[in-house]
Amino acid sequence: MRGNISTRLRQCTAYADDILITVRTTQAMIDTFVKLKNESLKYGLTVNVHKTKYLKCSRRQDQLKAINIENKEIEQVRSFKYLGSTVNTDSTIEEEIKERIGLGNKPSLQSKLISKNAKLKLCFSVIRSVVTYACETRILKETITNRLMVFERKILRKIFGPTYEMDPGE
Repeated sequence: MRGNISTRLRQCTAYADDILITVRTTQAMIDTFVKLKNESLKYGLTVNVHKTKYLKCSRRQDQLKAINIENKEIEQVRSFKYLGSTVNTDSTIEEEIKERIGLGNKPSLQSKLISKNAKLKLCFSVIRSVVTYACETRILKETITNRLMVFERKILRKIFGPTYEMDPGE
């Protein structure tokens, strides 16, 4: 069976021991979770119910409620980290960009012991990668794109310092 998430009832994504189950209905989530748990037992693996959470993507801010699967209570959350990216109920990226800009602000680019060339390489190879991680998987609003551009100009000002161009007529 082929298709994408909008046409499929359920989908599993796994990386190492992180498994993401994407479903369209609560019953599909319960069925998939039970099947995953039973298949895992065949190989001597268990699902850690204490770390298992679920997230309902919706624009409405409903009250959080746990669901019961085979006498195990599964907590509902508004956001979680999966492979370094924050997934939240309304599928926005604003909070993640804010957090990543904070991570990008850590290196000291004002040190006179490091050459400007080395600082530029650091900026474009490391800092930009940290700040824009996973941006290509999301649709960026103009406000977020502007925020990223402002951050990059701020970093470049740290490297080169403030410069002022005088109008020759002055």
